[in-house]
Amino acid sequence: MRLFRATFAAFAGAFLALALYLAWFFQITHHDTPWDGAPVSFIALTCVVAAVFGLLGGWVAARLSPETQRGSAEGAAGFMALAALFAETHTPGQHHYAQMVALLVMAPVAFFFGRLCEQRATARN
Repeated sequence: MRLFRATFAAFAGAFLALALYLAWFFQITHHDTPWDGAPVSFIALTCVVAAVFGLLGGWVAARLSPETQRGSAEGAAGFMALAALFAETHTPGQHHYAQMVALLVMAPVAFFFGRLCEQRATARN
């Protein structure tokens, strides 16, 4: 049951982060087609927003599975990276900044949040 809960938490955190990033953020900024390219300033804003959503996804994963906070947050990072790589390989001939931001910013932030959870847990004990 513990493994199922940790896997579900990792998947839920990754899904929430990617849904907010790919669906909500691009929808409210009226960049409905992120594969069309964007100016550098918008890509920088996308990096900041992806970092926030990656942190949120790692936090959700850690909160849903309190026994395995580090593993769940790192699992969420893994799911985010897999989704970004899948989208990268299955969209030939398009701009790939959205996938690269998810892979290079969002996933590492969720991963390091898992490490932070581990450090806080050892400091409390």
